[in-house]
Amino acid sequence: MERSPGGVTRRRALVLLGGAGLPLLGGASGRAERNAARSRPAAPMLRQYYISADPVTWNYTPQGRDLITGQPFTARQAALTLPGPNRIGAVYEKSQYRRYTGPTFDTRRPPAPDEGYLGILGPVIRAQVGDTVEVMFRNNTPFPASMHPHGLFYAKADEGSYRYDGLSGVDSLGSVAGPGEVRTYTWEVPERAGPGPDDPSSVVWMYHDHGTAMGVPGTQAGLVGPIVVSRRGTAGRDGRPTDVDREVFSLFTEFDENHSPYLARNLARFAPGQRIDTSDPAFQQSNQKASINGYLFGNGPIGTTDTRPALRLRLGERVRWYVFALGSEDDLHTPHWHGNTVRVAGRRTDVVSLLPASMVTADMRPDDPGIWLLHCHVDSHMMAGMATRYQVT
Repeated sequence: MERSPGGVTRRRALVLLGGAGLPLLGGASGRAERNAARSRPAAPMLRQYYISADPVTWNYTPQGRDLITGQPFTARQAALTLPGPNRIGAVYEKSQYRRYTGPTFDTRRPPAPDEGYLGILGPVIRAQVGDTVEVMFRNNTPFPASMHPHGLFYAKADEGSYRYDGLSGVDSLGSVAGPGEVRTYTWEVPERAGPGPDDPSSVVWMYHDHGTAMGVPGTQAGLVGPIVVSRRGTAGRDGRPTDVDREVFSLFTEFDENHSPYLARNLARFAPGQRIDTSDPAFQQSNQKASINGYLFGNGPIGTTDTRPALRLRLGERVRWYVFALGSEDDLHTPHWHGNTVRVAGRRTDVVSLLPASMVTADMRPDDPGIWLLHCHVDSHMMAGMATRYQVT
């Protein structure tokens, strides 16, 4: 494990300030314990995470049909979702950030039962203003990988980015982990990383891979996750904002498998024996997955059915949505909630706008029970499967 000397100094400062110790954030995930933790606003803390970039076999449509309509895939949809001549289908090898319980990385910490809808997203990193986040990161993928945070304060050694150092005249991997390597990142959470004067009590940032000079292959492979920063004194010991009942995370992005570092492996594994011309426009189009959290056409984690969406909310509860995007010039998204409205920067709306690498925090008080659509209102994205459902009971 690498440890930044600055991280040690900051940790000692937290102890001298009388912070809440140096807890390893883990523990039981039961609702009662979570509620108790949220009820006790936390003093500045060192929040430790153990996160690995792991190869995974990912299915964009695990239910195997269009759950928005309840029907089998149309011919147009099948070109994106089913294996066939000159295409791979819906199953690909990808990379995913996954959380572990300790520095040996031998036990995964699974998502909570109500977080299955998170899909390809990495674990939520939480902090409040004044905290320090320390991430021990292990790269299990066969490619260089890293964790680069948005919004937080970091030294150059904790940037999580391939960089040109400007001195020796050569490129440097810097804080990027090669295959099998471990890095430790220390990120501070100053006031400027928290909510602004007109923001709610928490805001969303993101972290993602920046393991190559421009960082594209790793994010296309799936390496992205959310960061939530709460205003000082508004988060519990578990880092969750105390004034909301439920948080929901939605990544709108078109994963372009043509630019994934796993492309050759995916061809060999999921299209064996096919002589595919990777420059063929039809093949390239079949690899562009306009997804929400890595799912297409209302699909979700195993167990989702056409009558029970994976994401379920309660009437009248305080729901905070964090929506964000990554990608290319094609990733201009307009998430639209059917049935209910949200409040963003003091304004009521049911549509928000996202550009690549932009983030929006929206508050909802569901008042209309039922099963509702959440989809991108860009026509081509909607038709390509960028739609899911949520239920209000």
